[in-house]
Amino acid sequence: MSMVAEQGAKQSIHNAVISTYVQDQLKVRQVEVEVCVSSGIPTFQIVGLAEKAVKESRERVKAAIMNSGFVFPLRKILVNLSPADLPKTGGYFDLPIALAILLASGQAQRSEKCGQTIWAGELSLLGRVTGQDLFAFAIAAYQSQKPIVLPLETALPAVLQGQHVHQVQSLTDAVTLLQQPVLETPSAVSIAMPQDKQAMPDFSRVAGRQWEKLVMLIAASGGHHLMMQGPPGVGKTLLAQSFTCLLPAMSVAQTLDVAMIYSWMGQARLFSTVPFRMPHHHITPSALLGGGVPFSPGEVSLAHHGVLFLDEITEYKQGLLDQLREALVQGEVHLSRAARKITVDAKFQLIVAMNPCPCGNLGSMHTCICGHLDIKRHQKNLSGPFLDRIDMGMTLSKQENSRPSYAQWLCPQWQEKLGSLTDVQALSNHVRDVRHLQQKRQQCLNRDLSWEECQSFVQTAKQHDADFAALESKLGLHGRGWQKTIRVARTIADCEGRAMMQTRHLRLAVDLAAHRQLSVSQR
Repeated sequence: MSMVAEQGAKQSIHNAVISTYVQDQLKVRQVEVEVCVSSGIPTFQIVGLAEKAVKESRERVKAAIMNSGFVFPLRKILVNLSPADLPKTGGYFDLPIALAILLASGQAQRSEKCGQTIWAGELSLLGRVTGQDLFAFAIAAYQSQKPIVLPLETALPAVLQGQHVHQVQSLTDAVTLLQQPVLETPSAVSIAMPQDKQAMPDFSRVAGRQWEKLVMLIAASGGHHLMMQGPPGVGKTLLAQSFTCLLPAMSVAQTLDVAMIYSWMGQARLFSTVPFRMPHHHITPSALLGGGVPFSPGEVSLAHHGVLFLDEITEYKQGLLDQLREALVQGEVHLSRAARKITVDAKFQLIVAMNPCPCGNLGSMHTCICGHLDIKRHQKNLSGPFLDRIDMGMTLSKQENSRPSYAQWLCPQWQEKLGSLTDVQALSNHVRDVRHLQQKRQQCLNRDLSWEECQSFVQTAKQHDADFAALESKLGLHGRGWQKTIRVARTIADCEGRAMMQTRHLRLAVDLAAHRQLSVSQR
């Protein structure tokens, strides 16, 4: 072939690339739509592990281009969806494919401002851009600081509108936007997240219960997992529902993480209020951890950065609670499927509640009618490893005077600050300040203190308090039991504003151990 013929062959090949997103389990990944238009027998082929819905876009794209006033090139068209090993599904590839074809055929010119823009939307035969379930794409684009173009009919929360999302109604509008010299890019300024209008009840609805409120305040301050037990009607569920009033609002990054997870359920949750999940005890393992085809998030993921409340834990199927152990320790769950392994975020605070026996009156003022074997059978699902991962526990009684007075554990300054534990805003501010102190000191909550950090706090306390060393030696704690006790004691000291742990902090932490509360109810 001559040099002139080779140059002519090269000039007959035109390429274009448009960026879009693809759903990959509970994540969003960027995909490059590469189009090559060359001379040859007219064909239209899509490669790159495209499923049937994507391959059917050939006819939709062809009709939309012609009905929008453009010319569909009668040449060899090859569309590659990169990366090629990632499955592509959904109809939202229509718009980027059509734009890439128009660019490669010379019917549209892209401005420099559109180089990083994400395009997503399905095309009707008349060229209208459609698509509603693309809320996750808007969140992913904001997190990666990239502008995105979505269909006009995609409903978006007000906090995202005008930030970085451009919405178009037709293919013609998309081409016009593609050629604009100036395209708005996402602002680096944090957006303001509204509060949930349907918030949970708070402590103002709980009469009395000073000791129980104090325990929940300590749990909220350190992010500790909590177990409650007591007879029916004593207020365990109300206290758990009121727990969220103590937790500070989520940051913008946390809010977007939670919104991304809820978007896979078809929900546009964009509130700074922490999520609260309360599944029924008949829940299946896939509904709790996540699963199904296509993959759906479980309750552990829906409670990410929030609270997971499991009521009547003795009624759960045997072995189900043990599947939470990985999430309680690592803040994520690893699921093995036939095709691939999936990792889902599950960093939540666990609150569990139970009756001490089938009739619920064990240890209360009413007579328990349950036999010894009935009580053992009632609590058989609570394995030692599961209880070992719960930091704190408390036993509720209908006789409130039977509980120890909370004042004996508090220093005068803390007692004066908190008063009667009824000012919800003051309690929330206190939790926020204590958590900020922990993040500044060790970049994590006390719930996540490492073994080395716990040892450092203990050594400091021993050097300044001989009674602390004597009490620790007398308790004989070891392993995870020692570590979680020190974590709780450190939180109690933080709540009192103490730089070092003291003996009474350790003693109270031991009394609040979850396994100790369970053993007390069995006696």
